[in-house]
Amino acid sequence: MPALKEGFVPDSISTDLHISSMNAGMKDMLNVMSKFLALGLSLDDVVRRSTWNPAREIRHEELGNLSVGAIADVAVLRLETGRFGFVDSFGGKKTGTQKLVCELTLRDGKVIYDLNGIARPAWETLPKDYKSTGDPRWDAAIGR
Repeated sequence: MPALKEGFVPDSISTDLHISSMNAGMKDMLNVMSKFLALGLSLDDVVRRSTWNPAREIRHEELGNLSVGAIADVAVLRLETGRFGFVDSFGGKKTGTQKLVCELTLRDGKVIYDLNGIARPAWETLPKDYKSTGDPRWDAAIGR
């Protein structure tokens, strides 16, 4: 990205996701965030430009932060290292060494996505005749 090389860093990061981009260069927000890691932005910069900065730009400062009184929308991300390919909108590939993966998502304090069951009790610790785990007051996966 020539603008990044020249010192012009975007204030916010978003997907511009639409039917023509979802299976091409954009895919999802974490893919776009990972592209910016591959371009040299720090993890802190990528997260800030994907959360707090956009919230302020749309004048919704109750979003994009973990302050007291803020809405409890939280994504727990894992930073993987390896060799990853990121495709641009014209089909070119940029290779990177880091990729973000979502482990857990909370929406308004409720678990709505849990990739590896990190919010669940270990199977070995459950009673032999258990029927259900979790608490419907905070777990959106139960009691729908």
